[in-house]
Amino acid sequence: MSKERRYHFNADPVAEVRSIPSPTSSTSSRAPSPGPSTPPPLRFVSLPNSSHLSPYPTPHHHLYTPSPIPQAHPHPYIPPPPLCPGVHLHPAIIAPNLQYDVRFLPTQFNPHLLPAILAQPAPSLPLPNLDLRAGDPPWLFNVTPDSGISPGKAYVTVQDILLAIYHLRTDVKSAEYEIMSQSRKAENFREFERRVGSDPVQRGKGLRRVDLLNGRHRAQGLVRAHPKDCMWDIVIH
Repeated sequence: MSKERRYHFNADPVAEVRSIPSPTSSTSSRAPSPGPSTPPPLRFVSLPNSSHLSPYPTPHHHLYTPSPIPQAHPHPYIPPPPLCPGVHLHPAIIAPNLQYDVRFLPTQFNPHLLPAILAQPAPSLPLPNLDLRAGDPPWLFNVTPDSGISPGKAYVTVQDILLAIYHLRTDVKSAEYEIMSQSRKAENFREFERRVGSDPVQRGKGLRRVDLLNGRHRAQGLVRAHPKDCMWDIVIH
């Protein structure tokens, strides 16, 4: 008859496992292992087109770079081209047709323009404003409809252009005067004396921008500053 087999269950199986000597031990005198060794970290494997990322830290040359968040304008914003290149001015104010003496107010006789022409749109395409430039260094004018001259009109008229040019009679600012050379100041003072003469009222108003035009006072008209620009130069002789 076979011998009866008996089975014994350890109440603390973990302790029993910890007491098992390491397979690499050659003698039983070595201290028992403190427990199962920690497994080495998994190496990161880069998988093409993989949507799963390793939960373990990755080497620097495998760092994951998220895709940039889409913006409203992914490329540099390019504004639409201005409408001015396709705009043409009224023939009456194109140089050299105007012939306006800027020393005096613009009227029907300065220059010789009929009231019907003065009330017409300055550009071929009616615009609410127009940029002008004159002088050296240049002064800039943003011309808008004058409600007193052109009531109810939402576009710049020929008369509005003349009034803007007349603003060359604006007084010279102290900052503009101080940057001039001594010879330029003397030349401007001579032009001032020619303009005001013995008129005490005009003399009391002081130096004006029209005195900085080197004796030129006749506005011949406008020319486009640049083929793709919305700025118009005032030609003065």
